[in-house]
Amino acid sequence: MRRLVISACVPPHAMERAAPVRGHCPAEISQEALPTTPDATELHWFRASEERDRRLAAQWCATVGPADYRLDPAPSFPAWNRDQGLEVVSWNTYVGGGDLYRMLRDEVGLDCTAPTSGPPPFVLLVQEVWRYDESLPTVESSSIIPVTIDHGREAEEGPSIVDLARRCGLAYVYVPSARNGPDNGSRPSVDKGNAVLSSVPLSSPIALDLPLEGGRKVAVAATVRAPGGEAVRFVSAHLDVASTLVRTLVTGNQTRARQALGLIDGLRRAERGGLAVSATVVGADLNTWVGNEASLRLMWGAFPESPPWDGLGTWRMGLPLDHMFFRRDPDIALDVEGYRRIPDRYGSDHHGRRFTLIHGVAGPSASDRR
Repeated sequence: MRRLVISACVPPHAMERAAPVRGHCPAEISQEALPTTPDATELHWFRASEERDRRLAAQWCATVGPADYRLDPAPSFPAWNRDQGLEVVSWNTYVGGGDLYRMLRDEVGLDCTAPTSGPPPFVLLVQEVWRYDESLPTVESSSIIPVTIDHGREAEEGPSIVDLARRCGLAYVYVPSARNGPDNGSRPSVDKGNAVLSSVPLSSPIALDLPLEGGRKVAVAATVRAPGGEAVRFVSAHLDVASTLVRTLVTGNQTRARQALGLIDGLRRAERGGLAVSATVVGADLNTWVGNEASLRLMWGAFPESPPWDGLGTWRMGLPLDHMFFRRDPDIALDVEGYRRIPDRYGSDHHGRRFTLIHGVAGPSASDRR
């Protein structure tokens, strides 16, 4: 059994429900104005409640475009039936450095050059994906614009995540976190963030604007119906590598612990706010340097049915950055099996991870079978 000790020095991390009432960024709104029964076709925002987080996140958000999503996949994809599992893959694509087309073909059997109904049902949780959009605001260099990562490609070419999802016929939810470099005449109008892609229908999309440390991180979630009607939430998240020097000194380097707690709190608030589910799957680049880091322990404590870590790193020097997590309500007939690291990086600097979500399985969870 995992024991969890939360340090009292972790700075405030509470989340709150928000709404995009100023353009597309989460902003002030009376909680009484939000519907008690959320619309399953609209994007729902949660954000960090601290004034510093709200102020800085608003500055970062003003540099990117709106979220983009389509909840229904092409009708040719098979449904998730009781006699088969749902394949779930989590992968950091290195801002387009990874070959998503090849990964989809090799890992889930989807050839987007000639889509068919052959692939089994799957959900893809991706981090550091990018989007090219001429409508993005023009932004010059500033302290809230990260350096450009482009891997030598032109902005108008390659698998912009929205273009890829539409070409492949997938349902998707994409929410940008930050600009991918300033407008300098060579790579304009590119933002980057996280996404959920799916061959089965999605509903109740969620954006969770996490506590801001080194940079803005927005986790993305959407819900899938299991064969028995159970609602399963899938979350794609990405935590900071490190905060600023001042924040590191002030907080005792609690960057990722604070963001993990924000993610956990935001998902709990979604449950209480009319967006309840029977099970939750998280695929995340936690940027964890060791296998017992506080953010990992926090996630394992909040997702007790998670499969055990296999001890394998997913980044350079064997660092254990990438993980998957699972929790379910008691007596829900869902479990995970086959949790593993994907051997091929497919051009990214990260290995992906994957498992199969099995319906009709009750009793001891994967985390108990040690």
